[in-house]
Amino acid sequence: MKRKYRTLGMVIFLSVIVLSVTISLVNAEVKRRATVKFTPTEVSSVLNNPYMGFAPDARWGPYKQPHRLVFFDFTWRDIEATKGVYTFDQLEEKNQFKKWTSQNVKIIFRLILDDPTDSKHMDIPDWLYKEIGEEGTWYKTSYGQGFSPNYDNKTLIEEHQKLIRKLGERYNRDARIAFVELGSVGHWGEWHTKDGDGGVAEAFPKIAVTDQYVEAYIQGFPDKPLLMRRPHDIAKTNHMGLFNDVFGDKEETTAGFVDWINNGYTSWLTEEKMPAMPEHWIYAPSGGEFAFSEDDTKYITNKTIEETLAQAKASHTTWLGPNVPLLDTEKGKYQGNIDRLLNTMGYRFVLKTETHQAKVKRSEKLVVNTIMENKGVAPFYYNWPLEFSLADKDGKIVYKENAQVDIRRWLPGTQKSTASLNIPGTLPVGKYTLCVSILDPEKGSPGIDLAIQGKRADGRYTLGIVNVE
Repeated sequence: MKRKYRTLGMVIFLSVIVLSVTISLVNAEVKRRATVKFTPTEVSSVLNNPYMGFAPDARWGPYKQPHRLVFFDFTWRDIEATKGVYTFDQLEEKNQFKKWTSQNVKIIFRLILDDPTDSKHMDIPDWLYKEIGEEGTWYKTSYGQGFSPNYDNKTLIEEHQKLIRKLGERYNRDARIAFVELGSVGHWGEWHTKDGDGGVAEAFPKIAVTDQYVEAYIQGFPDKPLLMRRPHDIAKTNHMGLFNDVFGDKEETTAGFVDWINNGYTSWLTEEKMPAMPEHWIYAPSGGEFAFSEDDTKYITNKTIEETLAQAKASHTTWLGPNVPLLDTEKGKYQGNIDRLLNTMGYRFVLKTETHQAKVKRSEKLVVNTIMENKGVAPFYYNWPLEFSLADKDGKIVYKENAQVDIRRWLPGTQKSTASLNIPGTLPVGKYTLCVSILDPEKGSPGIDLAIQGKRADGRYTLGIVNVE
């Protein structure tokens, strides 16, 4: 009997030891897998980020307001005065390509075939005027004079296709170019030939014809976001953006542009029905410029700023130019209102929280979970990589890895992302600071500012601490 009790006691003793060891191992594993939660502090300052904000005239400057875009338009006569001779160098010199490139400012452009002015003139080349049989209308309206070509003319369509093909060969893969507006058709390239008094300079072409002008851009610029003046089926099918050249004007924008976007419309020029494009901004930018006014502060005063902000939100505006309120002094009377507008347009990424394991072994995966809020009204339209990195005690980046995250999907609102980083087996044991950044692929370095504190000198943002065992 005593032997039985001694055996039972030994079993209990061993069981206690095994249980104790198991608990210790579990506690060690739980401790090792405990997470670090990092909550950055948000900032309210204007972020002068790429591909968004004001886009003033490329010909002039410097400008007082921060900007990472400029805009220029040009006529067919400007680029091909002699048939087959394309004056790209002169065009780029006139619009200061070298200066803007040195300042990391990107460019938007629009081709115009008919630019009304105070005097009689023609914006297509003389050789083209002859080749189309001089078909078109010399007009004089309440807003200017000029020549409106017959857009149905087959020679005009064919030559336009050639021109856009040449422009595409030059600029489709040119990193200096941000976006391309589809001008070409109508006064100022704004897709109308009708003045406010009801006068018509030239009959506006039907969709079957205008689609041929659009198709030229689709073929010539497959790698650039394209924008049309208003919704069309071809724009919707090809996920194009839209631009509004009367931004700020409540009737023209709210009752016009925004209503067309959300509900579609019947063209007052051709009586053809056009589709709604309420989600166009998800795929390509919503842009434009302020409506003309003798007072360049008209739409940013204390009385008008709320309406201006409402229009930016309703149309998901990413950029505005070249007509923008560039005040003479950097911190003028309405600077606060301008800052509010700049903080509303485009994207504004705020990292709300970041979590990861407190400890990780070499050759294991560090799982990083982030909650990012886009407080702007639009996404970012280029596929720039999201990078996580580790900095040692001296601040030196010793490891970095791009996450499998598509930041173009960070629409307005909150987005959750998970990244698994492969910790190298050769990384020295020790304490590291996790960092995050969005890389500019052209430069291979951080290119977008987040609306949080903790920015390092190299453009990365510091997050929580991780111990590598």
